[in-house]
Amino acid sequence: MNNAMLIQTDELERILLETTPRKAVQRAVDLIAQSIPSCSVTVLGVDFNQRVHFDATNGIPWGVLRTVEARFNRELPRNVLDIIRGREMCFIEDVGAYPDWRRRPGDIVSYVGFPIIIDRRVVSIINVQTSTRRLKPEDVESLRPFIHLISLIIARYLKEQQSANRENFLSLLHETTLDGERATSAVEYMNTVVERIARRLGYQYIALLLYDDETESLVLRAQKGYTSEYDGFALSVHDRVSVVVRAFRLRHAVNVADVRTCSFYLRAVPGGHSDLALPLMVGDKVIGVLNLESKKVGAFSREDIRNLTPLAAGVGLMLASMQIKQLLREQALLDGLTGAHNRHAMGGIVAEELERARRHGHDVSFVMLDIDEFKSINDRLGHAEGDRVLEALVAVLRKSLRTIDKVIRYGGDEFLLVLPETSQRETELTLERLRASIETQVLTAMGAVYCSAGIATLQGDPKEEDLVQLADKRMYQAKIRYRAQLEEDPGY
Repeated sequence: MNNAMLIQTDELERILLETTPRKAVQRAVDLIAQSIPSCSVTVLGVDFNQRVHFDATNGIPWGVLRTVEARFNRELPRNVLDIIRGREMCFIEDVGAYPDWRRRPGDIVSYVGFPIIIDRRVVSIINVQTSTRRLKPEDVESLRPFIHLISLIIARYLKEQQSANRENFLSLLHETTLDGERATSAVEYMNTVVERIARRLGYQYIALLLYDDETESLVLRAQKGYTSEYDGFALSVHDRVSVVVRAFRLRHAVNVADVRTCSFYLRAVPGGHSDLALPLMVGDKVIGVLNLESKKVGAFSREDIRNLTPLAAGVGLMLASMQIKQLLREQALLDGLTGAHNRHAMGGIVAEELERARRHGHDVSFVMLDIDEFKSINDRLGHAEGDRVLEALVAVLRKSLRTIDKVIRYGGDEFLLVLPETSQRETELTLERLRASIETQVLTAMGAVYCSAGIATLQGDPKEEDLVQLADKRMYQAKIRYRAQLEEDPGY
């Protein structure tokens, strides 16, 4: 080989005019192979996790390289590791004398590996090896113009790729922020975020979990790729198993490149090999976790983590804001003393249950409940005791009724009960049970507390009637009868 060999102008032009970086690198690799007898050349890409992949070859079939690639990703050979760690060329003039060479000495005579370095990291290695002719130091020097050219091509390609990736993540962050402003609920927002991540980044398995204070667990609220059996799936934050839980507890990203070597991986994806969990941080508090899984080994790089971290933070801030707004909306519709729904919430609840009952052909009952002699309790025992009675009454009602039933503080000591899918007879039986519970559990220094009640039902009463007002009217009629009974029999 001519030690003074230079790249011909027409060859340089053809390399630079190639339509893709991969083709340009391949043409440069072909030039190197042509310049040295019995030479084979490969370009080995190296990712952030030191996983490798062949990008170009001359002299070695791709089928052989894929086998070598799989072997390298189980354990990198000494010469490759030295290049990555030392960021310097590795020249082995006599492979037979190199103790750590993995192949038979007769297959390869000499080897030289040139690192391509970007941002102080080895991103690729150009491997040149000969099978019959031993390389000399002057041969290695003659290769440097080619190596420099390939380095420029790869560096330019990677810089463009990194820039495009950052722009893609910034666009995704902007879109998810707009989605949060438009969403009517946190669930709607989370489902939109999951879909955007899948569409923009191409991830197949995505899960958003939120922390539940009451159960101290992370609950799956939105997902893509998993079976429906995982909907609502919960993980205790005190468990030692799960990448998600570990990210929550450590408050930073947890990246498992190969789950086969991970003792705390909780299998959810058949054939899954990589798992990345990023906490949704709001200040120093974790409100949830964004989890990504892949069937590829080493699917998530440090660059992915750097790009995904601000996205997770943005989603966390938006969800925290939505939770605060939702809490304020709920508090505005709750009675401050008893925690029951207030009069402002009543219109929406009544209209919703009536519409649902008519749509499905079900009944719905309304019960107006009033505490008898409540004024006497306030006058004789004080308003603090009156407040305690109201709180105790609502506690008994909530404990005794179904979760779908609603308790509304109509005013003062009056409460409206909304009982979906409940007939007149079923409501009467429920009311008997409620009265018995109230009389035994809500007690004062004056004795047991009693209530008067009126019932109105959708299917049992005239359609033109206002059912709430009708229940209220019947409650007052019951109260009049109660007072008349007291006058006739003071011991009643």
